[in-house]
Amino acid sequence: MNKHLLKIFVAVCAFLSANIGICANQNYLIKPQIAYVIDGDTVKIRLKERNTSVRLTGIDCYETSDNNHIKYQRNKGLTDDEIISRGLKAKQEMIKILRKHKEIYLEITGVDHYSRLVGIFYYKDPQGKYININNEMMKTGYCPEYIYKRNW
Repeated sequence: MNKHLLKIFVAVCAFLSANIGICANQNYLIKPQIAYVIDGDTVKIRLKERNTSVRLTGIDCYETSDNNHIKYQRNKGLTDDEIISRGLKAKQEMIKILRKHKEIYLEITGVDHYSRLVGIFYYKDPQGKYININNEMMKTGYCPEYIYKRNW
């Protein structure tokens, strides 16, 4: 196959995987044991006999408490109470999705500057198609898109 076409195919697959989960590569997926949900964009999984944080890539859910990050979300014209309310709703939505879909899959895409795993969570729909949970969370309106800066 032409190298140029191969590059285009890989780029399209990467885009689709990040956006709708069509190209989720089963070879890179693990089935984590979910320990608990920290907030809408961070989940603790059980990995090698200990709990490990996973930050969902591509989204930045509103905060669930008054912390240092909330000041960045104030720039969106929301009060602290509105931010925290949306953050708590995002957390509840994540819990709901994880409870509804018993088999959850994780594609690890990196490690962030807090030493958390970064990745994409998926579930399978009734037709067997992998659905990107990160994107499902973004659709709720409680988790704006976030572009990770890869400076680690």
